[in-house]
Amino acid sequence: MSRLEAHYETVRERNGYDEVAGIDWLDDAGLDRRFVAVDGQETVAAALDRETVACMGVGMTGPPHLGTVGQVLTGVELQAAGLDVQFVIADLEPYHGGADLERVRRLAERYREFALDVGFDPKRGVLRTQEAAREVMHTAELLAPYYAPERWDDEGDDGEETAWNRAVRELYEGAADGSDSDGPTSEAASTHSALLHGADFLHPLYAQGYEQVVVTLGVDEHGLTPWSRRFRDAAPVEGAIAGLHTRMVSGFGNTPKMSKSVGAGVSLNMKPAVIRDRFASAGGGGDPSASPTFQAMCLASRYESGELARLERACAEGGGAWVDARRAYADYVVELAERWQSTK
Repeated sequence: MSRLEAHYETVRERNGYDEVAGIDWLDDAGLDRRFVAVDGQETVAAALDRETVACMGVGMTGPPHLGTVGQVLTGVELQAAGLDVQFVIADLEPYHGGADLERVRRLAERYREFALDVGFDPKRGVLRTQEAAREVMHTAELLAPYYAPERWDDEGDDGEETAWNRAVRELYEGAADGSDSDGPTSEAASTHSALLHGADFLHPLYAQGYEQVVVTLGVDEHGLTPWSRRFRDAAPVEGAIAGLHTRMVSGFGNTPKMSKSVGAGVSLNMKPAVIRDRFASAGGGGDPSASPTFQAMCLASRYESGELARLERACAEGGGAWVDARRAYADYVVELAERWQSTK
């Protein structure tokens, strides 16, 4: 079992999460490979039978890497499966950290155009920035009297760090984060950023008539689901909140996570030859759970479960079939990079 698979298992065991199995609409849509943990299985299972919205989004410190791309494509696939999706481009977070506002706005518009270009349907949900969503800011102000994270901090302890957590911590120690800031510029900026994140999740229940919210983020952010429930319980908000958490994309060279801050991933700003070389030099197959290429295929692609099962076998066996599959996936990523770069 790879370090990352062991991390998924530990997160599920410590928090009482389920694996993605037996949720008919996910199985029917061939999406089970994208997700590794379900927090509130009954709520997720009923998502197509009740007024439900998947709440998801991306941070925005620079060009997308494959983990970020995977979040965008997950939103597209959830829409195709019949679910409403709210996709938030978190532009105020870097601004609160000191990034130049005009640069943030330009980058946010590129993210919006890219999401639309790869298939996000604004008729089946909402694709927005935080700055443009004034009604959500209004909800945040109305819910602010109930925001008391100091009362909730001791309820989200993840326990001893896993080998994957430790590797991520060691990766980031002393490394730049690739952003324009050193953290929140003031205590108010920090509080507003957190409050807006809460409003992003609660606004559909509070003001839009939804019965259920499914927080759909990477498993490394799974704590935001119970955090949102605690905020809901403290505030005059009703409705179910569940979590449907995606797998991570590991970096190349045995790095635990694809990241903008280290040269171990694939960014959509890269040249085609660099992208192809990165996949070509990633090894000749082996354990699929330890293969950054196969893990990227599971999240940052439009492959369905049956095709991923074939690719998993090819990865495990190595040889020509895996070389061909890896080359085809690299071509797909190059196409995504060209789409991103065309939004300049």
